[in-house]
Amino acid sequence: MKKLILFFLVLLPVTLLAQFTTINPDTVCINSPFATYQVPNTPNYTYNWTVSAPGVLTAGQGTNEITVDWSAAPAGGPIVDAISVYATTPAGCDGPPITMNVFILEILPIVLPLDFCEGDPCEDLVATPAGGVFTGPNIVNGQYCPQTAGTETVTYTITEAGCTFTATADMTVYPIPVLDNISHD
Repeated sequence: MKKLILFFLVLLPVTLLAQFTTINPDTVCINSPFATYQVPNTPNYTYNWTVSAPGVLTAGQGTNEITVDWSAAPAGGPIVDAISVYATTPAGCDGPPITMNVFILEILPIVLPLDFCEGDPCEDLVATPAGGVFTGPNIVNGQYCPQTAGTETVTYTITEAGCTFTATADMTVYPIPVLDNISHD
């Protein structure tokens, strides 16, 4: 059995984790909604596919391989019996249908923006859900190390079930005020 994990972000840094386990789910990334499905090919068979809404069969009806567009499907929860197929022999005999569930995966990562003063020490970056990778300027082992005054963008990338999701946040470094000498009237 294949287990799928779906992360719902409620409020930073709270993450609600729901787990769905089914016999045959296919995970489709919400940001890459086209998927290809196939069964072993038997010469001279005709394959009759059905795709449940909101999926749209875009190519392959009658063959052993189809392409489906899931872009109208909302994220979360399995689409039960989303795809079914049965084969028909040249003599017109129909086989029993087989089905597959589909799970549309979307993770909405969040990165906390941080403010610094020049010369501040490195600070741990915070993002949900945990387990991703931070990239960008002045990143050292998951920490942001402020250098010079200005704003720099940090990217957080998390991959789950072959799907990749990113979020960005600005890290702002403020200059230290410098005063002239004290003068006397």
